[in-house]
This record gives sequence, structure tokens and C-alpha cells, in this order.
Amino acid sequence: MDLSWHLIWKCAFLVLAGIFLLRLSGRKSIAQMNVATTVIMISIGELIAQGIIEKTIWRAIASVALFLAVLVILELLEIRFGKFQNLITGEAVTVIRDGQVDMKELRKLRITVNQLEMRLRQLGISNIDDIKSGVIEANGELGYELTDAAKPVTKRDLEQFLIQIGARTIPEKENT
Repeated sequence: MDLSWHLIWKCAFLVLAGIFLLRLSGRKSIAQMNVATTVIMISIGELIAQGIIEKTIWRAIASVALFLAVLVILELLEIRFGKFQNLITGEAVTVIRDGQVDMKELRKLRITVNQLEMRLRQLGISNIDDIKSGVIEANGELGYELTDAAKPVTKRDLEQFLIQIGARTIPEKENT
């Protein structure tokens, strides 16, 4: 394959232009991407690749800019109108209530109990009974609220306990 300097510069320029345009569109991580954002990002990758293959790179850059403008407009509409956000991004779905798995919601999401338990273990939770509420967020992440009995003790909890048993407060650690 003949790799000319023209092709190398073209690739480098398109990648840098793509990075610049993506930076202009915002800083969301892959985990925060919704379906619309994912589709647009995949399309942008394809447009950049087409720009390398075709004769003109300006058409590819203009297409990428147009896709990113659509992405920004969609995100602004999501912020402005709540109903639009539900349409584009989706809603969070409660899959655990008071330690009980909602099998109907899991089936709708096409998630097995084993997959849910695996996600919980990755978050350091070994017992579903410890969860007051578990939610699959619109981006696919698992959010949860622990029951009072399973929550870790905070400094405030400890101070209240010490006051109840007659101690004043937790001694402050001296800086040395």
C-alpha cells in the first residue's frame, strides 16, 4: 500500500479536527452517553474515515460539524424541555424496592437477576436485602440507596451516639 505524505497529513488533520470539534461539543464520558449521543459519535467516526478515503476533507469536517451541531441542539432541547429528555434519553427505572427485585422491570430492561447481582457486587453490595431502592439510570448505570441498617456510620452518627452515652464529641486530631 502506498502511504504518501499527503495521506498521512490528511489523516492527522482529520483526527485533530475531529478532536477539536468533539471538544467543542462538550465533555461527556462514554458512560454518560445516551442512545442519541452514541449514534452521533459512531456516525462521526464513520464520517472521519470517509474523509480519509475521499478526495476532499472539507466535506467530512463540515459533516462532522453538522452532526455535532445536531447533538448540541438535542442536548439543549433535553435541558429545556423535560418531555423531550424522556423521549431522547429515557427514564430511570426502579428495579429494587425495599430489598425486593422487580422482575417485571428487569424483564423490560432485558437484564437477568444474575447480571443485576453482578453489578451490585461490583459496587461492593453482597446482599440485595441491604438495598432500599435500586435504579437503572437512563445511561445504564446502577444507582442505589442503602437501608438504614446497611448504611456506613458517619462522623455525625458517631458524635450523636457519643453524646447519648455521655461523651461530648469525637476528639479532634491534632495536626503535627
